[in-house]
Amino acid sequence: MTFILSTLLSTLILTSCMIFIFDFCIHKQWNMNQVFFKLFLLIIFIKLCFPFETKLSILIPLDKIMNPLIDILQYKLFNQIYMYHFLLSVAVIGSIYQFAELIKHIRECNYIIHEVKNNGIRIENPDYEIYQTSYINTPIVMGLRGIILIPEDLNKEEIDYALKHEITHIKHKDNLIKFTANLFKILFWWFIPIYIFNKQLDLYLELHADNKAIENLEEHKKLDYLNFLVKTQKQAIKSSTTVLNSNLSFNRKSNLNYRINAILNKKTRSAIFIVPILFIMIFLNFLIFTPYYTDSDLTKGTYEISKSNAYILVNGGEKQLVVNMDGESFISPIKNYSLLKKETDLREKNSLYIPDHALDNVKNMTRWKYKDVDGHLSKRKFNAYKNSWESDWISYSKQN
Repeated sequence: MTFILSTLLSTLILTSCMIFIFDFCIHKQWNMNQVFFKLFLLIIFIKLCFPFETKLSILIPLDKIMNPLIDILQYKLFNQIYMYHFLLSVAVIGSIYQFAELIKHIRECNYIIHEVKNNGIRIENPDYEIYQTSYINTPIVMGLRGIILIPEDLNKEEIDYALKHEITHIKHKDNLIKFTANLFKILFWWFIPIYIFNKQLDLYLELHADNKAIENLEEHKKLDYLNFLVKTQKQAIKSSTTVLNSNLSFNRKSNLNYRINAILNKKTRSAIFIVPILFIMIFLNFLIFTPYYTDSDLTKGTYEISKSNAYILVNGGEKQLVVNMDGESFISPIKNYSLLKKETDLREKNSLYIPDHALDNVKNMTRWKYKDVDGHLSKRKFNAYKNSWESDWISYSKQN
């Protein structure tokens, strides 16, 4: 279970890094086209969906950070109930509640769409479903199919601005992207960076739709568009309809100041900066931070052998292994001297002394652990990343 927990923790740490990179790119107003943007999203979603080790994974032991975190998660509360059981239960209950809220919003959306189709005014358009209605007071795209709803109090020019903006959302499947992001928020509601991600995702989608709406406008028309944004913002503040904030609709309540400044101070930076950042995010997707256990409850009573803490004592025709671990000496007879010598390349000594007990600092994934089993020196392979055995005890007396 240790390794599963460590991969999940590693995923959350690295996903946080990716989200803050995404946040940085949005606020720097880099010219991120739709291809780069969707690659960013795909990388983040893949990392959250598959917190597992693969053959391509790069394992990095971080014992100072990961070991305490794993110890906390594996803290025994009572009987066979551990901390991670409790946290998992809370996460599942929270997700069920969030999912129930989503179902509620979907029903509200479907109700409004049904009422609008029956009582609203259909605006003729060969490609999109567009209605003017009194049910809403700010333009929105509603539902996964992308139905555009326009308030009744907009003039012809404002309707044109609204349609350019909302049609951009539909063309680029923004409603589906937003819905997918909200599904992740339901699953990871306890993961604070996911809220930052959703906020910045919403901001990017609005900025992109704004840019498309004003793409061919003259400067004075852009000012008219800004006045339109301010007007719809005021109308949105008055709205008390919870469905307008649901997972299936877009509104303009947030980040208005940032959007206005982005239009007035049009300064985007070259996408050349995005390319290396994208490669960094792809690289992060392959990293897994793991704990590292030189010793644990699993390895009590065992020791390791290196040139610094062990040697072979030669006394006449008899050879013995002398090991010092943390000030405690272990002496074992050797019945397969040639094999041990070949594996460890230990020095031979003719007199007994206490060697140093420092082991090498190389954090290899597997370490050999030794102890006497039934009076014979034996070894067993220990996975220091997973805190688990990878072999049975192998006796030197039984090896050729």
